[in-house]
Amino acid sequence: MNKLTKVGLTALATSLVSSASFAGELSVSGSAALSYSGVSNKSGTNPWAMGDSVKFNGGGDLDNGMTVSVYYELDGGTYDDYNLKVGMGDMGTVSFSGASSSGSGVDKLKDIVPTAYSAVYEATDGLDSGLIDASGNNQTGQWGYDIALGDVALSASYNPRGTAAGVKGDAETGYAIVYSGIDGMELSAAYFDDGSEAENDTMGIKYTMGSVTAAYQITNVDYEATGSTDQDATHYGISVAINEDLSISAGRQEIEFDKAADDEVNTGMMASYTMGSIAIKGGFNKMESKNGSATAKDVEANMFAVSFAF
Repeated sequence: MNKLTKVGLTALATSLVSSASFAGELSVSGSAALSYSGVSNKSGTNPWAMGDSVKFNGGGDLDNGMTVSVYYELDGGTYDDYNLKVGMGDMGTVSFSGASSSGSGVDKLKDIVPTAYSAVYEATDGLDSGLIDASGNNQTGQWGYDIALGDVALSASYNPRGTAAGVKGDAETGYAIVYSGIDGMELSAAYFDDGSEAENDTMGIKYTMGSVTAAYQITNVDYEATGSTDQDATHYGISVAINEDLSISAGRQEIEFDKAADDEVNTGMMASYTMGSIAIKGGFNKMESKNGSATAKDVEANMFAVSFAF
């Protein structure tokens, strides 16, 4: 091998090593789950299902001290959750959500009540957070900003498209604040405006003492449109870690609908047990007076799942 070739190969190797030192890192994780959801008002449907999820996390450091991270989730063969985040140190983090949510603003505080498996409204109510408008914010193309100032964490979200249908085109905005300056306790509040017809606000308190975590949350949904029903919800619950593998929880949610005869009541009890990469979870939920109807039949759900993480 001549001298020129040696010099060329040495330069190439040095270049590759230098580039690799600045390359980001990629990690892959996933899970598969077999689940059963027996709901009393869905006797004609198959309660058994199987789901899978593969998650890709990539990131790296920039020369200026900032960090960049990218997240993709492949769920059932479809990329249904992906976002980009830029960390600016003490100046906070900016995020953009291509699908699903940036996790900023009101999304951080949709439901702070702890559970060992599913929320009390899962499978029975069928709505995110049990509230009609709670899942109304358009999470595709959402910008987020988060910053921690001592014991105070601030978060904001912005979506220029407004509602999912984009009828008015007004921007959606959300804001949240969490104070954790008291040992074991978190105080939180959030506000959301969908830019069209509804506003949400929520306040909550969560307290952890040893293996026990309890939370209490109040959420209000106010509509501007005539004929829409305002809602006031109270949600509380407790979870207990019996040991490193076994956890149990119980909760209750009451939703008052404006001018409705009764309050919708969701209750549930959950348990989970882990054995290494295998998790076994199950529980029971019950809903009374759906949407405040005095004649609505009670809905009960039995849930069970076995998941495998890798």
